[in-house]
Amino acid sequence: MNPLLGLLQLADSGFPSGAFTLSHGLESLVADGAVRTADDLAAVLRVSLLDRLARADLVVLIGVHGAASIDEVVELDRRLSTVKLAADERTASERVGRRLAIEAARLTPDQLLQNYLAALDAGRSPGNAAVSLGLAMRAFGVGAREAATGAAWGFANGLCTAAVRLGLIGHGAAQRVLREAGPVIEVAVEHALVASPRELRPSGPQLEVALARHESAEAHLFAT
Repeated sequence: MNPLLGLLQLADSGFPSGAFTLSHGLESLVADGAVRTADDLAAVLRVSLLDRLARADLVVLIGVHGAASIDEVVELDRRLSTVKLAADERTASERVGRRLAIEAARLTPDQLLQNYLAALDAGRSPGNAAVSLGLAMRAFGVGAREAATGAAWGFANGLCTAAVRLGLIGHGAAQRVLREAGPVIEVAVEHALVASPRELRPSGPQLEVALARHESAEAHLFAT
């Protein structure tokens, strides 16, 4: 199959991974009044891409894409979990990652992906979404750069969709934010390509606090 078709399938919000349940801290920020406009959303997206994904999730995704063994994949998976400070975020990443790995493995007979599922079942690996997506992209024949770009776009699209569901902005404004995020996505991918997966350094204190506060909210629409 054409790798581009594989990329589009995995990056599609319709792929049954459960990623649509995540707001990545946006729900708390909107509830607190810290994010009120499309420009505010664009700022959150920029910080998320450049200071968090480009320093952690995308780096690990690229690392597992080029991994030579399941032991290397497991090590990177564990490293990513250690930098996800909020329990909600860790749990959500693992839930989405497991579902993504299961669904992708049904579509392609890839041995490393099968070995990863076995590691998840044995409790050896946490199952982060970035790891599952990296392995799935690799199994679908998608290159590392393209896989990271697809993951970053998928995150941006998910954040913009969450903003619409929260009533922050309309669909048109969300598409404008997503379109204008293109250059930021490209920069995030470039940074992730040259970063070391053994030196993960995500930042974004306000987002971390928002994710942590979400855990104790009396009611919420999203898992994070």
